[in-house]
Formats: sequence, C-alpha cells, structure tokens
Amino acid sequence: MSQRQATLVQLTDTHLLEGEKLLHGRIDTWSRTVAALSAAAHFAPDAVLVTGDIADRGQQIYNRAARLFERAEQELGCPVIVVPGNHDPAGAVAAGFNRTRQAGGPFPADTVHEVAGLRIIGLESHGFGQAQGTLTQEQLQWLLGVLATPAPGGSVLAMHHPPIDATLPGLAGRGLANPAQLAAVLEGSDVHAILCGHYHLPSTGNLGSIPVWVAPAVSYNHNIFAPSHLIQGLDTSWISVVKVGGSTLSASPVQVATAAAVFTREIAAPVRQPVLL
Repeated sequence: MSQRQATLVQLTDTHLLEGEKLLHGRIDTWSRTVAALSAAAHFAPDAVLVTGDIADRGQQIYNRAARLFERAEQELGCPVIVVPGNHDPAGAVAAGFNRTRQAGGPFPADTVHEVAGLRIIGLESHGFGQAQGTLTQEQLQWLLGVLATPAPGGSVLAMHHPPIDATLPGLAGRGLANPAQLAAVLEGSDVHAILCGHYHLPSTGNLGSIPVWVAPAVSYNHNIFAPSHLIQGLDTSWISVVKVGGSTLSASPVQVATAAAVFTREIAAPVRQPVLL
C-alpha cells in the first residue's frame, strides 16, 4: 500500500518584537504571524513547521510565542514544530515549544515528530549573531542514529540555515557551514527533503540528491530582481505549502493577506519596551 502524502505548512522568519513595536518601523510581525497561522488552516496540515528567527535580534518574546503556537496546535489539530534561527539566542526555543515531540537530541530544539508516517526532524543550526549556522559533531552523530531506522513515510529535515548558497550575492556565505558533513550523514538515508528559511526569499537547490526548499518569510521578503543591498516588498508575507509522499516532494509559496485572522492576536497584554537596535 502506498504511503499517503503529508501536507506541511511552513512559516519562517517571523521576527517577532516585544510589546507593540513594529519591524522597520512599519511591519506588525505579530499580526502577520497570526494571519499566517490562520492561512495554514485552509490547507488542513498534518504539521506546521516554524523554521527559525522567531524573534528579531533576540528580543524576549519566547513565552508569548510559545503560547501562540500552543493555541495554534489546538486550533489546527496538528503539531507546530519550531527550530531557532540566528536571531534566536541559544536555548530560547526550549521547554515551551515542541511539546508533542517523540524524541529529543543534543540541543533543546533537536526534535523528532512523526505525522502521517512522515518523520520530521528538527535541527538547531545555531549561529546566533553570526553570518553562518553550524551543526555540531554531536548533532550529526545523533542524526545518523535517528536515520538508522527508516520511517514508514520517510523523513524531512527542518532547520534554519540552508545547506545551499543564496541566489543573491549579498546573502553569500550566510547558509550552513560545512554542508558536506551533513550530506555525508544523509547519503543513503530516507530523507526526502530539507526545509529551511533565513534568506527571506524562495529558493531551491539540492544537497547531494536531496531537494532543499528555502521558504519565503512571514515578516518581509527581498525582491530577488533587485540589487542585493536593497530590501523591497516590505508589505509581502508568505507561507509555504509542502507535500511529501513516497519519494515525491512539491513546495509552493502562498502569499498571505494580513487582515481578518482567525486566531486571537495575543494572549497576554503586551508591554511597551525600548527599541532594540
């Protein structure tokens, strides 16, 4: 009997701020995240993946974000799987997140979930305040052990830093350091795809024979036709809908309207804080 396709909705680079602050002085990232979670409901996902940069520049929004994602799990009826990015300090994505994990790894956001027979492995790619992300030897050994037993529907990796180069020259050198080490671990495994964020634009590539999908951001996105030092299209917010089944993968970016969200915008009343530059 063939394995049914799993539907994943990917959010990335939410860049949430404390209180009522606006990103770049104009973008309400909380509203955009709520709208993205609401949009996810239209696709009846088996899981929602949030692939890093939960906060902007390490702002302390993690308890608030964990409550929002927990509410989303209840409303959507599926796990919300979260990994940190380079804007998230070490340990920020910890006990309040990924409550439905089946197993954990060397770092708090190294997790294993299984949905619809598909194994989703979250990896914490570190790099807080740095240009590149890294996986430690301990993580790679843990991953090798997890993959030693194939999953019924295969596996997907979720991480922040792409193991492929960016298409914009201004983003060069900002992906995962030493991607060949990860490729060696994945060779011959049941991993069907690697889902990432970080670049704020949709991009595809391969790590060996494994497809890599770099999702557009919830917060804002680069215009891929503009010079690399410019950020345009600040009013665009996107999610990705990913279908995985057997050895097939499809990924589509979906633009999100930021009005009329289903979820309540916030659980706790926000407190204004000074701007963190």
